[in-house]
Amino acid sequence: MVLPLVFAAATGIGGQGAAAAAVPTGEAVTPINQLPAARDLRRGIVVGFDFGAAVGSAAGYPNNALEIGDADYYSASGFAFGTYGSFFVMGALSDYISVGFWYGHRSLRNADWRSGGDGGGLRLEGFPLVELVPKLSGLGILAQFGIGSGQLNATGPSGAESSGTASFGGAGVFHEWSFGHVLGGHMAAGPSLEYDAIWTRPFEQHGLVATVRLVFYGGP
Repeated sequence: MVLPLVFAAATGIGGQGAAAAAVPTGEAVTPINQLPAARDLRRGIVVGFDFGAAVGSAAGYPNNALEIGDADYYSASGFAFGTYGSFFVMGALSDYISVGFWYGHRSLRNADWRSGGDGGGLRLEGFPLVELVPKLSGLGILAQFGIGSGQLNATGPSGAESSGTASFGGAGVFHEWSFGHVLGGHMAAGPSLEYDAIWTRPFEQHGLVATVRLVFYGGP
């Protein structure tokens, strides 16, 4: 009689231990295939261009050391309107930043003057709201720096002109929406607004440009 009682007690204790081990803790276990993954909005090569309207002005002296600073040779266009376009090739280092090179051209004109400006150099694009506001993950800021050149010519008989090789700088804001998959990557498009300046001792040109950009990202 003693052995069966001991065996039954041992079995009861073991059963309670197994039951306790099976009691749920209240913490849900998320399958690994449902865990949050890092965003992958931009990667690989970035190739794009933009084109649109520009408003600005240009002023300066002929690119001649004897005439620079002489008021008799100074020219200023006042406000003029025209077009702007640029082409850029970059690499997307992450969802947040792309770095590369760009080349752009701006053409301005009014009743009395016409002015052109070119520039090329380093371009940076950043997307600061990717995690803070995911709905605005396509909102970006840009900065570009390099070397430019420009000229201002009178359209009338005076023949006045100014020109120079200069520094180029610009900054702006844009928004893009992704669409379509092609060549293993995807396309994106949207509006852009930026301010650019070309400046040197004999010549300077400033302008505000509003464009539409179209970009290819090499990653999905």
